[in-house]
Amino acid sequence: MEQEVNQHTILQAILELSTQMQVMKTDLQQQIEAVEARLEKKIDAVERRLEEKIDAVERRLEEKIDAVETRLEEKTNLLQSRLDSVEQNLSQKIDSMDTKMEILSLELLETKADVRMLKRAK
Repeated sequence: MEQEVNQHTILQAILELSTQMQVMKTDLQQQIEAVEARLEKKIDAVERRLEEKIDAVERRLEEKIDAVETRLEEKTNLLQSRLDSVEQNLSQKIDSMDTKMEILSLELLETKADVRMLKRAK
């Protein structure tokens, strides 16, 4: 009989421990699920903040790129204007030099002709 009591007591203790383990397991699962839910919320919040910051950085970069493109276009237009002015000025100087060379050539030709005529006359 004493052996029956001991077996009964042991079985009852095992059953109670098993029940306690089930309760602990359920409690731990609930805690894990709660932590997972909190982590997911925090991750979502961090992702939203990162997306907002990335969007802000992209907007700033686009604004800066637009400003640089505008300045580059202005500088290009200014440079083209200066180049056109230099080209026009150079063209005028070349035309003037051509005219002077033509005049010098004609005068040199006349001078040579006069010298030859004087030599023949002697």
